[in-house]
Amino acid sequence: MKIKFLVLILCFFLILPMGFSQGQKDAEESITLKWLVWITPNLTLDYWQEIADAFESENPGVEVELVQASATSTANTSDFIRNRLASGDVPDLWMNFQDVAAFADAGHLWPIPADDPDLQQVNNLMDQAYKGELYSFASFAQPQGLMFYNKELWAQSGLTEDDIPYSWDEFNAVCETIQDAGMTPIAIGGEWVPLILWDYFIGAELSKEYPDWWALVNSGEKQWNDPQVLEIVEWIDSLVKNGYFIEGALSIGYAQLEQAFLAEKAVMYPMGSWFTAAEAAADKDWECGVFSIPTKDGRTNMTKSGGYGNGFVIHAESEHPELAFELMKMVSLDPEYGARFIEADGLFSNLLPPLTYPMSSLQGELLELMGKVEFARPVMNHPLGEAPPMGITDFFQSNGEALLSQSYTSLEDLLKKIDNFVADVKK
Repeated sequence: MKIKFLVLILCFFLILPMGFSQGQKDAEESITLKWLVWITPNLTLDYWQEIADAFESENPGVEVELVQASATSTANTSDFIRNRLASGDVPDLWMNFQDVAAFADAGHLWPIPADDPDLQQVNNLMDQAYKGELYSFASFAQPQGLMFYNKELWAQSGLTEDDIPYSWDEFNAVCETIQDAGMTPIAIGGEWVPLILWDYFIGAELSKEYPDWWALVNSGEKQWNDPQVLEIVEWIDSLVKNGYFIEGALSIGYAQLEQAFLAEKAVMYPMGSWFTAAEAAADKDWECGVFSIPTKDGRTNMTKSGGYGNGFVIHAESEHPELAFELMKMVSLDPEYGARFIEADGLFSNLLPPLTYPMSSLQGELLELMGKVEFARPVMNHPLGEAPPMGITDFFQSNGEALLSQSYTSLEDLLKKIDNFVADVKK
């Protein structure tokens, strides 16, 4: 009996180190959280890494792995995510994501808790809900449909502040004056930038008059090959034919285009509010101003992005959605990192009270403009009443390229291609 007892004790002490060692190993294992980040001239990899490092320090045992998507290759991360879904390697947290409706319907998005106490500071929180669920939240406003202009070159062209154009006719006259002065009126480029022609120039007109545009298209009440849309496209086409855009536009990448405008290669530059951050950091000796993309009748409005939130969403099959939500809140709501985020990308806080940062003169001018204009619903590849079909951005992109390169059969044909695509999706 004593021998058996001694054997049992010996076995216990032999097993104990093994169990203790395994427990140590489990304690040392960390959670890996994959975060899809958006790389732009403003939002660099170093910037995102700093936030990831801060989150790791506040959450011992968590490792944040950055997955990069670049503005040099796409306008948003939707296509990037589609490819990741196909491969099975999907990040937990996605950034600059816009196809909320389609991906939510497909079951790819994790509903975030709308009753979370931290979210109560978000202005009009449930305006961002889709079918009663909240997948993202609008922590900031990102005005688009803007025309930035070089005030020095503007004056050298013989223009004054009284010449700021509101209507198409006034804009045409401004472009002609600048061209007659030997300067290039408008800077525009390739990569994703041709999408701007569809979103900003068409969006400024349609999204104000038809806030439910996609609902009308999906129901058959409206078509893209509509006389009203064709009139807008004809106007854009006339700007190209008159030589108002920078030469060789499609060969100029987004980052190079930004630098070209800052280097005074053109007088005007259509872009979103994120340009104000690049302008604030630029080494230049001229002042930049801003006005809304002109509309046919001269009404002043601009589009506002973030149709269903701030572009941060969480994968439904994430193993750690709650942790991803905490990271989502840190970059959006934290008094330090949230403020740095909107400052880095020229955004405006949608929190109560708002996050603040020292604004440049251009950002102050834009803030003043925001108080004078009417906001329309988001740009044309965002939900307007209903969600547009997945893949529609590709048509807007290719149509913008066709206009800039003048490589199309007819303008009606460009619009019919969109209608045919919408009809095929419905089948």
